[in-house]
Amino acid sequence: MGRTGLKVKILGFGGIPIQRVTEEEAIGVVRRCHELGINYYDTARGYTVSEERIGKALEDVREEVILATKSGRRTGEEMEEELETSLRNLRTDWIDVYQLHNVSSMDAWERIKAPGGALEALYKAQEEGRIRHLGITSHDPAVLADIVREDIFETIMIPYNYLTLKPEEELLPLCHEMNVGTIIMKPFGGGAFSNANTALKFVLSREHVDIAIPGMMTVDEVEENFGVASDAHIISEGELELIKRDRVDLGSRFCRACNYCQPCPQEIPITFVLRAESQFLKRMGWRPGTEVRIAEAVEKAESCIECGECEGRCPYHLPIRQLLPERAASLSRLLEARQG
Repeated sequence: MGRTGLKVKILGFGGIPIQRVTEEEAIGVVRRCHELGINYYDTARGYTVSEERIGKALEDVREEVILATKSGRRTGEEMEEELETSLRNLRTDWIDVYQLHNVSSMDAWERIKAPGGALEALYKAQEEGRIRHLGITSHDPAVLADIVREDIFETIMIPYNYLTLKPEEELLPLCHEMNVGTIIMKPFGGGAFSNANTALKFVLSREHVDIAIPGMMTVDEVEENFGVASDAHIISEGELELIKRDRVDLGSRFCRACNYCQPCPQEIPITFVLRAESQFLKRMGWRPGTEVRIAEAVEKAESCIECGECEGRCPYHLPIRQLLPERAASLSRLLEARQG
């Protein structure tokens, strides 16, 4: 993985989804990954109980795995506190890859590297051996390319998939040239794509990708993804058609479920409203409780005061204030048709 010297399998473990299952289930998922030989585990301070669950699952095999976590704190004092919490949660004396989380503007980067900023704390922790390698994550490949040129970080993490191709234009080739490890998140577009296997195969087949870390919530998902990663990464004609269809159906204005838009001051479930029709209903249909949930979400959406806080936080710059009423109105029509 770049100049880290770390030997990683091309499929890693993304630690977001294990927040949504029981602790016992989460530990079982992580242990199954280890049994299959997956050796890279990514989590973050912002992922609630994810660090703790990964720590419990892998404590007895710590020497066999690579642990990566991250923090969105920008000052040195805050970063030091976050690092100590991560070390406790992960039940380890060191973190293999510690990353600055979601640095998506140059203003944020300037704060991080200013005197007293988070970078100072990370350098100190690295000197002390509590961190072995420094990484950075972002949703903006142009910002990340500028930061990579400063030659500070050994790894980057970026969303990349068949609808988010901008990283391959400049960032990924630059990282290859500078021997910076490339970690790919959101290979499934936040669950928006028609076929997860095709989406993962696409990313794994691309040039300059060191590792992809899809989120995995069940043992079945782990085994399915492992099967794709272990096979030839050849895109068939049928899969190319799926990709073309998704590009038409989803365009560029689809929600990736990163949830950076939350919390909404009006408590609108923004992600759910944006995804309910095109993703939840399309894939799972009407299930018990779906009508009530959609009706409640539509009612909440109508309370939008158009403050724009969500748009300011969206790393994909979606016009949420425009999309919310459009999607809510469409959901209302579906509800009316269903209820007769």
